[in-house]
Amino acid sequence: MDGDERGKEQVLNIILIGSIATAVAVDGVIFGYSLAEGSAYRGIPFPFFSLLPAAFTLIYVLSRRGFPTLASYLLIIVYMTANSYAAYRWGVTLEIVLITYALIIVTATILRGARFGFFITGAIAAFILPVWYAQFHGIIPMDASEDRDADALVFAILYFLIMIVAWLYDREVRRSLARAQKSEQALREERDMLEANVARRTEELRIAQIEQMDQLGRFAELGQLSSGLFHDIFNLLNAIALRGDESENPALESAYGTTKQIKNFMEAVHHQIDHRDSIKEEFSLSERVECALHLVSRKAQQSRVTVAFARENDARCFNAPLKFHRVVVNLLMNAIESYEGLPQGDSRERVVRVVLATDGAGTRAFLQVADNGAGISKEIQEKVFEPFFTTKAREKGTGIGLAVAKKIVEEDFHGTIAVQSAEKRGTAFTVAIPLADAPPEHGSGRQAHGTHS
Repeated sequence: MDGDERGKEQVLNIILIGSIATAVAVDGVIFGYSLAEGSAYRGIPFPFFSLLPAAFTLIYVLSRRGFPTLASYLLIIVYMTANSYAAYRWGVTLEIVLITYALIIVTATILRGARFGFFITGAIAAFILPVWYAQFHGIIPMDASEDRDADALVFAILYFLIMIVAWLYDREVRRSLARAQKSEQALREERDMLEANVARRTEELRIAQIEQMDQLGRFAELGQLSSGLFHDIFNLLNAIALRGDESENPALESAYGTTKQIKNFMEAVHHQIDHRDSIKEEFSLSERVECALHLVSRKAQQSRVTVAFARENDARCFNAPLKFHRVVVNLLMNAIESYEGLPQGDSRERVVRVVLATDGAGTRAFLQVADNGAGISKEIQEKVFEPFFTTKAREKGTGIGLAVAKKIVEEDFHGTIAVQSAEKRGTAFTVAIPLADAPPEHGSGRQAHGTHS
């Protein structure tokens, strides 16, 4: 039901309540006159008028029960019937009859519209004109104490004038309502457009902020690891110098091995800060995991954490290797840092277990990083992948590592990432990604538009 119909229903109920009260009061007056005058009473019969309060009450019940349209038609019919009886018996020019007809016309127009108002006006005119003519010429006798010679034609014209005024009022009300509804719709559309623009702009800013924080996060991680990395590099270079005094072949062999370790460290650092992480190529998952392990090894040593890596086979994938590298580093860093919140003297084994496996068909790879750390409560588990959510101190975490990992796994690798944790028992993150059987036809292990160096 729209606002216009609700307004009409309210008007109908008010008219019905007033009609019930008026009918009851008039019925009481008629009953009093009939008792006082006895057989000399020539007014409206009491039993007949007593039907009106009951009729109005029934119509009101129909309106309240959800039938306002039917109730409005019945109201007009009851008024027309009662007033037409009065016009037939006491004369169509009786003032109360004329006023009641005018009320019927206005009420019909307001409740059911201008067309129905015109119809009621025509019906009233079609009734009173022949009845007036018959009463005026004595064909129909009237119970009247005095002559009423008013011209019924004038009153019929008056009714049409009243109808025109009511129609103009109804038209203006409808136009005002239409303008209000149009303005409301325009405001609603403008509001929806504004909300959509705000939401889109907010999302753009959020994504831009995440990207900026992600870049800062990479350098923050590098800053945390840099002191240990350079310390290890210095020791390795020093080992080369010390072994230079040995015999020729052993020294060369040792120098080669040490140089290879330096290369692994530098490659891990390079992977962590390389901005060209969207380049796709075929790569070994285990090699990227080992590279990430090299990068976090110093952090693990400082935290007295042992990292154990187990793999069932060497799965290969065609995608962005640097992004996979970032996922592994983020998970490893979270696992290592999970032990930092443990109380001193805690006897649990400080180990991070990394497992790389594939399904039986070799179509999916599974990477699990598990720890025995402080664990995550159920309430927090629902928020760990939200951007900027972190339980770490501000200087130790930005709250975007897991959010970035989830974004990479789902959007770049079309995989899934899940967390299982119990407080004071540890946490396990499991990543599942599909494995491409072969790179696209236009490439041979690398994208056609570029290579990674």
